[in-house]
Amino acid sequence: MIIGFYIHHSTISAGGIFTYTIGILKEILKAKEVDKIIIITSKEVNDELKEFLSDSKLQLVNINRTDSIIKIKLYAYFLLVTFSIVLKKILPFKTLNETVTNFSNRINPYTKILLEKDISVFHVPVQYSPVYKIKIPVIITMHDLQEYYYPEFFSIKEKIHRRINNHIAILYSNHIIVSFKHVKEDIVKFFNVNTDKISICPPPFSESWFLSRNESGWEELSNNFELKKGYLLYPAATWRHKNHLTLIRVLKKLREQGNDVALVCTGNKTEYFRVIQSLIEELNLSKAVHFLGIVSEKDLIGLYKNSSLVVIPTLYEAGSGPLYEAMRYGIPVVCSKVTSLPETMGNSEFMFNPNNSEEILTRIKQGLYDEEFRKRNVQNSRDRMKDLEKNNYAECFLNTYKKLLS
Repeated sequence: MIIGFYIHHSTISAGGIFTYTIGILKEILKAKEVDKIIIITSKEVNDELKEFLSDSKLQLVNINRTDSIIKIKLYAYFLLVTFSIVLKKILPFKTLNETVTNFSNRINPYTKILLEKDISVFHVPVQYSPVYKIKIPVIITMHDLQEYYYPEFFSIKEKIHRRINNHIAILYSNHIIVSFKHVKEDIVKFFNVNTDKISICPPPFSESWFLSRNESGWEELSNNFELKKGYLLYPAATWRHKNHLTLIRVLKKLREQGNDVALVCTGNKTEYFRVIQSLIEELNLSKAVHFLGIVSEKDLIGLYKNSSLVVIPTLYEAGSGPLYEAMRYGIPVVCSKVTSLPETMGNSEFMFNPNNSEEILTRIKQGLYDEEFRKRNVQNSRDRMKDLEKNNYAECFLNTYKKLLS
């Protein structure tokens, strides 16, 4: 079996999606049924994949997305696919729609690569594939449909973009993978998709998704980022649903009660960061809140291991990579009781309502200062990790491939 595996060009700036992608790649590389994996990506990603390049199963194919002609072809492809969906609703003539689809695929630079490489299945571990409706089955991963729950968090442009692309992905892909049951239920609810088209394949939570096995020591971290021990850690891009504002207000209360605690945040600084920065300045917390942006994997691992508590106050999450990492490293962690997080944590004692500041404050104080709470928390993480290690993660993905090829 030859698997085409797409790695999105945004790499680590996409946050959890990139680390999820690496986690899946590690699993399917181990599978005996897989003879070869052809990674289709762009040059920006190459440096991130050095660990894998010596594997004989793996071949790397780059598409230069900065090339003007390729940009035009991809844009034209997107317009034609969008047009074909509209056309299908207005003029439901099969031959005409097939003509538009075939022409759009001929101009798509990904089509030629996929067909030339004798690929069995094209696995796209992000929401949108660069190509659909070709002779090879296309599998996408639908991570979330957050815009249906928090439309106010998206601009009109973002909502239109997500609505069109989600519709194309769900309608035109051959199969959809989700990590959790609630995402499958959302797809069925909002898009009226047959449940047989969707497989729930949990990502490999029991193993690290990071490429690096190295970690920065405390001396290096404290010098580079001017940090002191005893900090809270929240690794998350500054999207509105990540709920940084509430966490910062809680930190203010914590410090007003005489607790000398800092907050360290990592992850991509989106446009919404200016709103967060404004609140930090308003509350006079500039010396207590450290937004480090995207850090190297070895720095991030070091930040986890040297933190006093990981806090995840998110309002919505398909699945939380930081929660798994904290649990794996044995770092006390408290999190929101939303979507899949209760299933992961497995114990409500270590959770809170992300809209209730007092509840968050209580959990943070317990996580910092109650030694028995901290011990129970770490033991809970060990127990959950042992449970997760029993799962055969690759099997679900392989079964999905086989189902499409049968």
